[in-house]
Amino acid sequence: MKNGNAARVSSCEGVFIKCNVFSCEKIYDAKTELSSLKTSNRFKVCLVTSGEGIHRVLDCEIPCSVGDICIIPPDVPHGYFLNDGAGELSVRQLEFDIRDWFSADVTERESPNYCYGVFAATGVIAYATLNSYMLDRVYLLYDYIECESLERKSGWAELIRSYLTDLFINVARYINLAIKTSFPITAGEWGITASAMKLINERYTDSAFTMGSVAEELYVSESRLSRLFKRATGVSFPSYLRSVRVSHVCELLLKSDMNVEDAARSCGFLDMNTFYEVFSRAVGMTPGKYRKTKTQKTKIISKDKKEAERERLTEILGEISENLQKGKAKLVKELVAAAIAEGGSPEQILNEGLLAGMRVVGDKFKNNEVYVPEVLVAARAMNMGAEVLKPYLAASGAVTRGKVCIGTVAGDLHDIGKNLVKMMMEGKGLEVIDLGTDVSAETFVNTAESEGCGVICCSALLTTTVSVMEEVVKLAKERGIRDKVKIMIGGAPVSQEYCDKIGADLYTVDAASAADAAVDFLKKQNNC
Repeated sequence: MKNGNAARVSSCEGVFIKCNVFSCEKIYDAKTELSSLKTSNRFKVCLVTSGEGIHRVLDCEIPCSVGDICIIPPDVPHGYFLNDGAGELSVRQLEFDIRDWFSADVTERESPNYCYGVFAATGVIAYATLNSYMLDRVYLLYDYIECESLERKSGWAELIRSYLTDLFINVARYINLAIKTSFPITAGEWGITASAMKLINERYTDSAFTMGSVAEELYVSESRLSRLFKRATGVSFPSYLRSVRVSHVCELLLKSDMNVEDAARSCGFLDMNTFYEVFSRAVGMTPGKYRKTKTQKTKIISKDKKEAERERLTEILGEISENLQKGKAKLVKELVAAAIAEGGSPEQILNEGLLAGMRVVGDKFKNNEVYVPEVLVAARAMNMGAEVLKPYLAASGAVTRGKVCIGTVAGDLHDIGKNLVKMMMEGKGLEVIDLGTDVSAETFVNTAESEGCGVICCSALLTTTVSVMEEVVKLAKERGIRDKVKIMIGGAPVSQEYCDKIGADLYTVDAASAADAAVDFLKKQNNC
């Protein structure tokens, strides 16, 4: 299974929830060993969002397709697989500890109100197929939970608790009883089996580990444990123990330089003749051949996989640019997260995705192919994508192309033109400090000094306020920073003639030209 989206994890005062989307790549094989299925110590709520395939839970094969949702308690082995010939299977998943979010009878397996009645007395898992109305509702609940877990504003945990309650109660109405009863074991009996499986996975390295020692620890007879284990999993206790040991030997053969016999002993095998027999029967080849064959295949797959990942990342970056131009903010946000999950660097996503799209918008605006409303929605999409990217840029130590401070001069409260210039500059990769409106000459110059700005941008709409721009130029000279900072002016009452008169560096007629000029200024400044 391959992550198709960035995993979103929130932890606050011990409260944990993870939201992610994964795509399945492995084709289902009925011979799949139980030991190769994944387990978690938390609850999972898995919703199939595209394609179809097989959901293997213990020894049960459940066909799944879009709209199927499964609630899986801790320690239940399961896995999603493609049908042979099927194109894709994507699953959206929530993972959490139920005790983080609920208390009392909601968390007690024996209670009729356990998880708000999602699980029947005989149910190991809860499975439902949602109609279109309920599927849309569940999609929204996933979105709300993901949003709250990311933003973590006041009361976020309480909201997530209410969304999870809503999810449980609504899913309970659609539970497939046929799937519930397909597991011939009660919840209490499954608890014994799950504990036994957990002990096997913890102590498989102990060659003296036996079913008798587990039965004694769980306070059940060995014969009862044997029956329960077989009924729940479809395999015997000794067979499962052997498969766990073999799978760990396989892992060591591929990931370490240990020789075969040392790997076998470290996984609990003492008799080497028995080990070779068990390994060959389980894997279909000798340990030496397995190591050689799998290592060669891994190299080939790794090379092909890297090429496929590069192609997928390029495709996602193109989608970011296209959807940003259309102003699809939510989709841009999701695509940025997907690009991160695909291994894209923060700088690459910023430059080849977000900024590439904003450059197109800027060029179209300059050529009168799009207008202010289109620029505004594109800028909103840019900002939402940048919010996702911001912590990754900070962690990578990425630097901007330069820093600018911008504002509408003192006495003037108009900001539409100023905001457009700011958006265009941010779209060029500049860091812009927005001083707002009614900004004094002192504030412009003080900010440029304290923040290390290479450009000061002054905007005005009223004729009576343009004199403040001249004050900015004079104060910059007095402070001794005039040779370090460029001063740009713009607005309806301003002209190139006025720019020359007050000694400013540049006047531009539109926002796109202002952004281009600022980039040129800072580029020359940085090369000096």
